[in-house]
Amino acid sequence: MRSEALELVREFFFRDRIDRHDIPVLDGALLPNDRLERCRELPVEISEPDDLLLSAEGDLLVSSGSEILRLGAPDLERTEIVARLPGRAGPLAADSAGVLVGVEGIGVMRVGVDGQPSLVFDRAGGEPIRCPTAIVVGAEGELYVTDGSPRHPATDWVWDLMERRSQGRLVRFDRRRSEARVLQAGLAFPSGVAAAKDGTSLLVSQAWTHRLDRFALDGRRLETIFDNHPGYPGRIHTDPSGGYWLAVFALRTHLVEFVLTQDDFRQEMMRTIDPRWWVRPALKSLDSGLEPLQGGGIRKLGITKPWAPPRSYGLVVRLSEDGDPLESLHSRPGGRYHGAVSARRLGDRLFVACKGADRVLVEAEARS
Repeated sequence: MRSEALELVREFFFRDRIDRHDIPVLDGALLPNDRLERCRELPVEISEPDDLLLSAEGDLLVSSGSEILRLGAPDLERTEIVARLPGRAGPLAADSAGVLVGVEGIGVMRVGVDGQPSLVFDRAGGEPIRCPTAIVVGAEGELYVTDGSPRHPATDWVWDLMERRSQGRLVRFDRRRSEARVLQAGLAFPSGVAAAKDGTSLLVSQAWTHRLDRFALDGRRLETIFDNHPGYPGRIHTDPSGGYWLAVFALRTHLVEFVLTQDDFRQEMMRTIDPRWWVRPALKSLDSGLEPLQGGGIRKLGITKPWAPPRSYGLVVRLSEDGDPLESLHSRPGGRYHGAVSARRLGDRLFVACKGADRVLVEAEARS
């Protein structure tokens, strides 16, 4: 008993024993605000929107469940189903032959003008693509894909976090040779990839290590842009006017960080408790008394304190060409628009998919 007590003392007072960083505060360009709350909801409720793709005609494509939906320009009120997939539809991209979509448990598929999906590739390095999280098309038509986990689909991302896995991959698919090659392995749930404007490098986010790296097109790591983000960075998309938009699907908390160091407790929690009630980040609050309270997230007079340590949160960040944060949009504890998983800009409009809120938002005058 005494040795266990000493171990707890060391855990709390000698943090250098644990390979981790203190969570940085939300400050500067990340200073909390209510810009996501002030965005306009598109008139159509979409169940768990996952990724967005904007066409030159102004239509908005949205992956949702096993479907790709089209919201027709200019009012984005008319909805039609573009395609039905054989699994959950995730990341979207476009090439000259149609719409590319990552499908859980299947791989990367292409939807042609007839709405029929066909398989592009489903393996790399002899292993299946089970968890495609992001797709970007290179300058010569090659595809760069992040495969988050060989074990869990993207919908079970919290299992990958709680099992402390780092088995994700960055994959390059050469269409001319019909060949997929693993550029990087051992990544901690890579959840976003974007091509630099000059076409010479890629930006790749890793959620569980809270980092953003720049890689050469052959997979060599060129630099670490940041490695201690206050949240879990997700998809990253280029801004037509320069820089990038990064969706942060949840914020880190000290309680979750501590639980991740406690193997026995974490494994018992995963074995005996429904995942909805774990001490964990989430895309939305279930507003239930069974959810574990995280620090100050307790309602006072019916109001959740906006500075409370969040179980769920909404955050989108605009980055410079060098990856420095320039501005951010927030939905704080007690807000409606949590679980931001994709942000894309078209003209003067910024679109945000909030998976936790079943909504796509638009900020009509995105700052430049």
